[in-house]
Amino acid sequence: MGEATVDAAASDEALLTPGAEAPILRHVLGLAPLPPVPAPAADALAGRRVLVLGGDARFRGSVRAAVAEHGGAPVDWDEAAGEPAEPGAVDAVVDGGLAPGTPVAAGSWSAAFGRTLAALRWLYADWARETDARRLCYLAVTWMGGSMGLTAAPDAQPLGGLWAGLAKTLPREFPAVDVRVVDLDPTLSPGGPAVAEMVGGRLWEVGHGPSGRLALLAHATESAGEPVELGTGDTLLMTGGARGIGFEFALHAAVRTGCRVLVSGRAELPVDRPVWLTASAEEFAAWERRAYAERDPAEPLPDVRRRLGRMRQLREIAANLERARLAGAEIVYQRCEVTDPAQVAALVERAGPGLAVVVHNAGLDLPTRLPGKTAAQVERVVGVKVDGFLHLVEALGDRPLRMLCAVGSLTGRYGGMTGQTDYAAANEGLARLALRAGHRLPYPVACLSWPTWDGVGLITNLDAAARYMTPIGVAEGVAAWLAEITGGGRGEICFMGGIGLVSPQHLRGIAVPSDWHGRTAMLSRRFFLGEVAHYAPTAHVVTEHRLDPTWATCLTEVEVDGAPALPLSLAVEYLRDGAGWLLPGGEPAVAVALCDLAVRPERLRLRGPALELTREARLDAEVRDGLRTASVRLTTRDGGVVAEARALLAPTTGPWPAQGALAAAPGPLVAAARWEGKAPPGGYAWPGRLWAVGEPTAADGGRRAEVRPVAAAEWFALVDPPHPVLPVAAVEAVAAFSPVVGAAGAAGVGPAVWRADRLSLAARGGEATEVWLADDGRAALRGPAGTVAEVRGQRWESA
Repeated sequence: MGEATVDAAASDEALLTPGAEAPILRHVLGLAPLPPVPAPAADALAGRRVLVLGGDARFRGSVRAAVAEHGGAPVDWDEAAGEPAEPGAVDAVVDGGLAPGTPVAAGSWSAAFGRTLAALRWLYADWARETDARRLCYLAVTWMGGSMGLTAAPDAQPLGGLWAGLAKTLPREFPAVDVRVVDLDPTLSPGGPAVAEMVGGRLWEVGHGPSGRLALLAHATESAGEPVELGTGDTLLMTGGARGIGFEFALHAAVRTGCRVLVSGRAELPVDRPVWLTASAEEFAAWERRAYAERDPAEPLPDVRRRLGRMRQLREIAANLERARLAGAEIVYQRCEVTDPAQVAALVERAGPGLAVVVHNAGLDLPTRLPGKTAAQVERVVGVKVDGFLHLVEALGDRPLRMLCAVGSLTGRYGGMTGQTDYAAANEGLARLALRAGHRLPYPVACLSWPTWDGVGLITNLDAAARYMTPIGVAEGVAAWLAEITGGGRGEICFMGGIGLVSPQHLRGIAVPSDWHGRTAMLSRRFFLGEVAHYAPTAHVVTEHRLDPTWATCLTEVEVDGAPALPLSLAVEYLRDGAGWLLPGGEPAVAVALCDLAVRPERLRLRGPALELTREARLDAEVRDGLRTASVRLTTRDGGVVAEARALLAPTTGPWPAQGALAAAPGPLVAAARWEGKAPPGGYAWPGRLWAVGEPTAADGGRRAEVRPVAAAEWFALVDPPHPVLPVAAVEAVAAFSPVVGAAGAAGVGPAVWRADRLSLAARGGEATEVWLADDGRAALRGPAGTVAEVRGQRWESA
């Protein structure tokens, strides 16, 4: 997979403002070989109770044996009682979902999926309040030959995609749960791979098949299919398509190609065209008010709301058909309930002999947390996507199509929002069905997995959705959609924007595409996250970090009392990053300032084969400058405090908050120190191999010194080195020029501490190429575009 070339400033801005508008990237998935997963220790599951669910008797027996072999306690599910067969808490679930050999047919998934949801509801109270990130695991096993459907496999079961999509959304319901999806060749014994991946695997989604262990890799690419001609005399059939983004695409396709488009929906358009159907918005609003005021007392208010909702949908359909007429587009509407095979067959029949392209666009999203989801809601959401596609393929028979397109969602590929477990399941199930159909049918079959659409589509709360990923613009999206159809795209094709609210599990699990503008930012977040030990995002997050000098070459660029050490600025970066994993009020936030900052250099030293640190970020009740605050602390494994600060958290959306002014630094500035010359107190020194700072010169009521930024690859010998958001070289320069207070660092006084009253970040982020030292003690860190950060009250003090 090719490596992306990413502008550092753009990458930093993506980290600071994840909701910012970003280009949409087309990417596809491929397979990459993996080494075998490490063999679990004999006691790897000691003390853990593992619920073995779904699959067939062979699957359950194999998993039970593997769990017991590694010290765990396997637990069965009592179908009649609707609970585990033995009392006690459950720590993990291994779910075989739909048994291999189950017919790939409408509704064949229902009983097994209902069992899984019943088990998750039973677990809900315990798992939702758990914060120990090493206790819980949900592992879904699917059966598509070990390739996740990307290659043809005999007896592949695509409906297992329902469990894959569900698994990838569970961290929104259970913040501390770890999830895995393991795709198996049905001839393999499932227990060994399942337990090995649960205990030792790190990837979200892997396959085990005849060619070994495989991972998914995402890469950006252009469509390379055979062109599909579409013009006058051709018919494009759509399930759905009468409202929202489906209609926008239908209109675009009809106008651009001249084809006839047959759209559909569940509602029947009234033939008598009542007045309310075409009334103006003001007239219909008055009509709604009368409907409430004059309602029959026997009609409950919820029924009135539903009736008016159906009327609004019919008005939208009628208005869209009029738009098409005025645009000279031939768009025809027919009622069709896609979960009814007879109605789907009638829809296909009406398309006539000119049928060239079919788009399965119908969908339904009813976001509700798992305890509130009814069986009927799940059947409806999944049935429209999954059963509708199966009915459509059956109705098409051997018609000589030029293209079959399923319309999916990134909720299936990367997990959905809170409350979208069934919607994510439906979309991943649809994607795998489309992959299977593509291996069997003589014409191109594609599944287009979209992000949220800007202002249209199924999302009921666009503002909430935009916090997860940048919405795609309508014009850009429908043009890309038509290009995929006329370009003969095949397989699952994903479109990704900027990612915002992401859980640690999603961060680890997302297959980051090459050439994606946010690749560097995402991989940097993954690095600085470390290993999660406790995760309660609305309260506190604890992570663990290990820096090995064989690849963390930054440890050789700073010394404390002559020993290799972590740069002070990187310790501050860990504090900044840690605060960003907290969600005040459940909303994503970013650290815009660090107050009461303290770093203890003597604890930055490398004292063994690797530097091991623990980070804790905890939300505080205090509000400062109108912003929520969080206490962040970095410690050694024995509890010694390395660095700490109070972070100010601002929402990731909206304008960057103004930074409040604090008192000037105590004491005068000390004489300038060179990087390779006199070191600050506490034995903190720079050998000068990478960093360089110029002599300060008088400028703008202070002094200015040029700073050479340090490239990420100079600090970390990794294929994808992490890029700190902080201008770290400039922060080191500020430390070098900070005044000494009292006897800090003097013989017999003890270790020195570097402190700052406040380090404020500018919204744009980016690297700094100079430090301006004001006469009042402030330090401005500047880059080509202006001030990147400001430090106030910086000084060296005694510990």
